[in-house]
Amino acid sequence: MNKFKIAIVVSHPIQHFCPQYVSFAQNKNCTLKVFFGSALGFKKYVDANFKQEISWGNLNLEKFDHVFLNGDAVIQSDKDLDAVSLEKELEAYNPDLVISYGYFQKLQRRAYRWAIKNQVPLAFISDSELRHKRNQLKQFIKSIFLRGYFSKISYFLSVGNANEAFYSKYGVSKEKIVRMHFPIDVEQYKNSYLEKQALNNKIRKQYDIRENEIVLSVVGKLAPWKNQDHLIDAMKLLEEQGIYIHSFMLGSGEMKDEWEQKAKKLINSKVHFPGFVKLEDLPAYYAASDIYVHPASVEPHSIAISEAIYMGCTVILGDMC
Repeated sequence: MNKFKIAIVVSHPIQHFCPQYVSFAQNKNCTLKVFFGSALGFKKYVDANFKQEISWGNLNLEKFDHVFLNGDAVIQSDKDLDAVSLEKELEAYNPDLVISYGYFQKLQRRAYRWAIKNQVPLAFISDSELRHKRNQLKQFIKSIFLRGYFSKISYFLSVGNANEAFYSKYGVSKEKIVRMHFPIDVEQYKNSYLEKQALNNKIRKQYDIRENEIVLSVVGKLAPWKNQDHLIDAMKLLEEQGIYIHSFMLGSGEMKDEWEQKAKKLINSKVHFPGFVKLEDLPAYYAASDIYVHPASVEPHSIAISEAIYMGCTVILGDMC
C-alpha cells in the first residue's frame, strides 16, 4: 500500500513549525517532504526588529525530509521570496496533497498554481483575521481577489475562531475548514513542565525574587506595536495601591533603551530585561512567572501565549490577539 504523500511549501525553517514536521514525519500512514524557499533561521541572519543576529537551535532538520530550493542562500521572507525550481521539485516528488502558507509570497502563489494545474488538492494555512481596521478600498479589492483565490483551495487548516471568521467572510464553506493549531515544541515543554519548580527556583534566585513575590512576563520583539510599556504603566498604577511586583520583558528591539529608562521610574517594583532569550531557556522564565501578559495591538497569534499556557501561567491578552 502506497503512503499518502504530503508536500509542505514554506518560506524558511520556522522554529515552532519544525517540531511539528518532525511529528508529521513519524506518521506511518504518510510520507512528508518540506520545501524551504530560504535558509533563513537555519543559517544566521539579522532580524530587523530584534536588532541582532539570530539562528534557531531546535529545528531538527535531520528528522524530516526537506530541500532548500535556493540552496544555502539566506533570503528574506518577504513578498518577493520565490524559487523557480519549485515546480520541478514537486513534479519529482509527486505529492497527493500540497500545504502552503498564505498567498503573500511569490513562492506560495507558485505552489498554488502548480497544484491547480496538476489537479493536486491544496491545503492552506494562515493566521489572518478581521479584528484590525483596514483601508476600505483595499478591503474591497482584496475581497474580489480572495474569493477567487480561495475557491480553488480544497482545505483550510484554521488556527482558531477569528481565523475561521476570516475564511467565512471570503466565501469558504465550513466543510472545507479543518481546525488545527499553531504548534509549539511539545517535547521540550513536556520535559520543562516536569521540572517546573526547579526552573522557577533557578530564575527567581538569579534575579533575587522571593517565592511570595508576584512575577509577570511578556515575550516578543521590543517594538512599538507590542506595547510592552503598557505593562510598566500598569505596574506604576499598582505601586500607587501598594502592590509591588516583578516583570520580565523577554526580547530585544528598538524600544529597549526607552523602556528601560521608563522602568527606572518605578520605586519598589522591578522590570527585568534579559534580552533575546534562546528557545531552550524560555520555559524557565515561564516557570518563574505567575501571570503572562500580551498587550500587543497587532498580534494574530503569538506562540509565546501557547507556551505560557502549557507552563501553567495565568494569561492576560489584548483583544487584538
